[in-house]
Amino acid sequence: AAEIARLEKEIEKAKSFATSIEKKLSNEKFVSGAPEAVVNAERVKLATQQDIIAKNQKALEELR
Repeated sequence: AAEIARLEKEIEKAKSFATSIEKKLSNEKFVSGAPEAVVNAERVKLATQQDIIAKNQKALEELR
């Protein structure tokens, strides 16, 4: 039960962070005004968070 709670907390944290990155990347001013390296770094962060969400959801399904 403790592991399930931990995974659920991690998933929520990653979803929250991913949402904030998605908002930033959907902002045309940010994407057009920021250096390409910064935009690419944000895309990498988003992919990382999505990967964390997927892995934790899979582990959660296996525990249930």
